[in-house]
Amino acid sequence: MNSPADTNLLLPLSEEEIEELDGFLMSGAMSFETMSIDELDGYLTAIVIGPTRLNFDQWFPGIWGFDDAPDFDSPEEAEHIIELIVRLMNGIVTEFNDDPDDIAPIFVISTYPDDTREYTDAIMWTHGFLQGIELCRNDWQPFFDDPNGQNVLRPIYLLGSDDVTLEEEALTETPEQNEALAQEVIESLAWIYRFWLPY
Repeated sequence: MNSPADTNLLLPLSEEEIEELDGFLMSGAMSFETMSIDELDGYLTAIVIGPTRLNFDQWFPGIWGFDDAPDFDSPEEAEHIIELIVRLMNGIVTEFNDDPDDIAPIFVISTYPDDTREYTDAIMWTHGFLQGIELCRNDWQPFFDDPNGQNVLRPIYLLGSDDVTLEEEALTETPEQNEALAQEVIESLAWIYRFWLPY
């Protein structure tokens, strides 16, 4: 039987709690290397759907840029923030288990001067996802070796990698291009999730 504390960790984050966690991550007390909420969501997604079950101490420090965890104001604050992060991760697990074709990653909405449109922006999300892969990159090799692997990873790589070529960079110059790639990212995630299920 699960304890009440264990059960609480399975509750999905509310919009208010997502905003609270985002506010903490972006507060002045954090390092400039600390992940934003969308970057964290991508990072945790790679861990959740990837080939290896990582221990807490293997992935948690990466949230802060592998510096020491922040100086929390109190043990209660530390416990609360860690609980929010674990619940965010567990929510991702639930989403993929329920329907990998109907997931809702935490992408941000970007606006631009002299443009009335709002654009879906997955740049930091994909950056976080690629960081999650790096935690156990060797274990991802079967995916990289699969004939479809590179094509599936392409939108994530184009948006999130720091090592794109000039030709590849030209594919992400406009908000419209980035928004189209963000939609492709969602489709890729379902494929990646199903790829690793037999493992």
